[in-house]
Parts: sequence; structure tokens; C-alpha cells
Amino acid sequence: MAKIIACALIACLAGTAIPAGAQNTPSYKSGPWHYRSVPCVDATVKSVTPRLASAGQTSYSMSDFQQSGVEVTFNTRLGADPAVPTALAGVTHYQDAAGNSVMMAEHPGDRVQVCVVQIPAPTQFCNPDTDSRGRVYRVWDYRQKAQYAGMNSEHDCGGA
Repeated sequence: MAKIIACALIACLAGTAIPAGAQNTPSYKSGPWHYRSVPCVDATVKSVTPRLASAGQTSYSMSDFQQSGVEVTFNTRLGADPAVPTALAGVTHYQDAAGNSVMMAEHPGDRVQVCVVQIPAPTQFCNPDTDSRGRVYRVWDYRQKAQYAGMNSEHDCGGA
């Protein structure tokens, strides 16, 4: 526990985030959400890829996902940076992160509910108007009846 706290403190001081796979996943309420205070939209999965892939790579093995993690992009701009008109919502996980099995089982076109649960506040190192990283999404997959959550990038706003 002391190691985790020390790593978190060092990451905060450095202006970076703990990798998504190292973060504790909150125990979010299961099922689709219908809260007025949490912005959510129904959308579809645009793509499911390994977190790291070679340029031009279009097919992926299970090993590609297990070694680098998973990245899922959605056909919605919910929570995306308004200054980047082409930006879409997404979740990026490192290998062995909670929810990776749900993410890897998704397919383009799958129906999901995407909710923005956190947008970074401005700090000395983070300007959320110019750095779109660090948004946290909670995703409910209707087909799998399962959820996962994570940041939209490998690093937090203002990070490396």
C-alpha cells in the first residue's frame, strides 16, 4: 500500500498519471445509467485495437492485446475536446487492466452507453482546453451486459 501511495504522489508531483491499468477501478452501479448529473449517450463502437500497434496494422492477435493493452473508440464526441472537431470518445487500458476482457470482446458497431465521469480540472500542468487527455469514461456494453471504465489516453492531462 505504501508503494502505491508513493507512486501516486510521485506521479502527481511530476504532472503525470498512474498508468490506467494500475488505477483502482471504482465499483460503478451496473447497467445503463439514467442520471441527470452524469452525461451519457448511447453510441456504437468504432474500433477495437491494441494500445500499441504497428503502422498500417489492420489485424490483431490476442497476444497483441495481452502484451500492450486495449484501446476502444466510440462514435460519439461526448466529453471530447471542443477544439478538436475530429476527436471521438475512447478508453485506453494497459495490459492486465480490469475490464480488458470486455473491451477485447467488443466489435465495431456494438451498441454501448458512454458516460463521462471525469474531466480534469485546470492545474499548473494541465489546461483541459488545449490538452484533451485525462477524460474518464464509464462504458456499458449492451450485448455483453458488462461495463468497464478508463481514461481516453495513456497519460493524464499535462502528463508525459
